[in-house]
Amino acid sequence: MILKIADILKNLPWSFNSTAELPWLDRSRAEKSLQKARQQRRISEREYQLLDHWRELGYCIVKDLIPATAINNLVAELADLFFLESAIPGLRIEGIQAENLPASLSHEQVLALDMEQRKALVNSIWRLHAFHEISPAAQAIFDNQNLRDLVNLIIGKSCEPRYSINFLHGTEQGLHEDMAVFYVHPANHLVGVWIALEDISADAGPLIFYPKSHKNIKVTDFFPDYPAVNLKNITAAQIPQYQDYVNQRAQNYDCQSFTAKKGEILLWHGMLIHGGGKINNTLLTRKSMVIHFIAEGGDYNDRALGPFNW
Repeated sequence: MILKIADILKNLPWSFNSTAELPWLDRSRAEKSLQKARQQRRISEREYQLLDHWRELGYCIVKDLIPATAINNLVAELADLFFLESAIPGLRIEGIQAENLPASLSHEQVLALDMEQRKALVNSIWRLHAFHEISPAAQAIFDNQNLRDLVNLIIGKSCEPRYSINFLHGTEQGLHEDMAVFYVHPANHLVGVWIALEDISADAGPLIFYPKSHKNIKVTDFFPDYPAVNLKNITAAQIPQYQDYVNQRAQNYDCQSFTAKKGEILLWHGMLIHGGGKINNTLLTRKSMVIHFIAEGGDYNDRALGPFNW
């Protein structure tokens, strides 16, 4: 069991009250502070290994935090979604990449399609945002306390799950950093969480990431007006400039694929470069749920000004 944040942080050698501070594992003294916490038995050996891995590489992998029944319930809901008798109010299917269909459809519009169209849509690329607001199964994972305790420990402040995305297939999404697509202050108080809802094949377009790419970099290096401006509201001309910037940075690091087993969870730093791997077999699914945690009071999304690129 991951200890609660108050049990870990109360005796560390600094305060966590200043809104200008980086998370404790991003600071220059993080390695010594971790060693001290282990020596004083304020963290277990397992927790030490996870946190030190995060400090050095920008990610960690855990399992057994989410009950298998919760995962199975969500997978069952997703399997039935396009074949229900009545539409779920407020639900939209986004990012659709299917022939002769728009990129976004309401659930009512999906159920109005004929059966062959729906079957084709299921086997194409799409995603669901904030399914936890509709689905009890997704909500149970979104609110998992063990996961939240671990994120709190990584950041050094109380955090909350703010956003979720569900995927059935890989996305081949371009490389990016999450700090560039969320408005977060103070810097780096963001954790991405990728949960495998099934065993993930290397041919299904797994999540790819670049260990250590979170180091010696600030979001303001490319977005000087952050958190008011990021990839969502820069000019159209700057979007390919950002993509070149991230791709060039990624060349300095080794690429790793998360070919996970069902129930495994990857947690990553807000500045870690990651994206979607190449889909070699379009018949393979990549069932997953992504949750983004932000330190309480640190989500500046409502303060950003449009127009927005998406």
